Amino acid sequence: MNPLEGTGAPPAVARGARASARASASATVRALTGVIATVAIALASATSSEAAGESPTPGTSPGTSPRTSPPSLLAAPGPPDAGVVAAPSSGSSIASNAQRSQVVPPDISAVERMCALLTSCDRLPIPSSLIPDDFGSCVKKMSEEMSSASAVNFSLTIRECGLQSDSCASLRSCALHGASPDACVGRGKQGIISFCDVDGRALTCWHDQTLAVRDCPRGGEQCLVQSGQATCSLGSCPTTIVEGDKPRCSGSGTHLLHCEKGKLASLDCAAFGLRCAVGPDGAAGCATSGPPCGAGSSRCDANAAVGCFNGHEVKVECSAAGLACNQAPGAGAAVGACVASPLPSGACDPNDRVRCDEGVIKYCAAGRPRSYSCKSAGFGRCEGSKTGIHCAP
Repeated sequence: MNPLEGTGAPPAVARGARASARASASATVRALTGVIATVAIALASATSSEAAGESPTPGTSPGTSPRTSPPSLLAAPGPPDAGVVAAPSSGSSIASNAQRSQVVPPDISAVERMCALLTSCDRLPIPSSLIPDDFGSCVKKMSEEMSSASAVNFSLTIRECGLQSDSCASLRSCALHGASPDACVGRGKQGIISFCDVDGRALTCWHDQTLAVRDCPRGGEQCLVQSGQATCSLGSCPTTIVEGDKPRCSGSGTHLLHCEKGKLASLDCAAFGLRCAVGPDGAAGCATSGPPCGAGSSRCDANAAVGCFNGHEVKVECSAAGLACNQAPGAGAAVGACVASPLPSGACDPNDRVRCDEGVIKYCAAGRPRSYSCKSAGFGRCEGSKTGIHCAP
């Protein structure tokens, strides 16, 4: 399933409030964010929607603002977050790389800035399940995921909004997807609610906070309220697509189609630079146009790591992030994975505790000592809490 993402920039909220709110609501959020991570953005990300062989049919907790999606809105399986992005040129770059079955991972300095924002900004309409609380854990998780074959499936919201934003305000603006930052004020006091805004977006709210925004019109879809929950849909399912069937490809081969509660949902594989392909089990999925491969296979092609995603090869340019393809077993990573070259001296233990040193976060990344100044991302200091080390106002 898949999530996706907008504009509007509310003022930043104190990080302390973020931590206390998260603690009081953690049980509810954990029950919800797993669903949003598979659903909300996927529907919003479709740039066009079409029934099979037919023309397009019109159609998470206070604090960190995890994006949540109603449990009933399950769409076709696919990339975890197909977001419509605010910067088309950047989005085109990622899509064009994927069209060549290629992944170009970001440099660690860009990942550090992104993680400083993701772990420190309040009220982000992004699923908390996608974001570790601790800065060091975030850098490790994001770096590993964006330097693997599955990066073609990685959240577009994180890649685009996270990597392109330089402040909490710009990150919120991108993730809100054009919705008003005050759209959820006065809503969700008794629990999660969702509605269609005046521009046809499907919004999910909780305790005055926006948890999810799906831009239905951008996908050629309509926002409708079904069983009390707002969702994006292409309309009723055609007779050729039955609820319970495996996801299938559209006639153009660009979209995944799936029937859910009598309504047709879609996922635009082309938004990722991918195409819709049918696997050996008969289920459709988004994949590259690379050569066929076996699940889990990996190898090195010079300094590029070649992995397998949904039955097709993906080449990861390890050197773009200062990494190398692991050529031999026994190095703590699989053969054909991007890894950091060992330091001749001065290496650190990746398990060392992340710590604050007068506004600077110090940690170990892939055996290399790293320092990140919170002021470089617009924050005033570094602080530690029960959720980990992060920047603060």
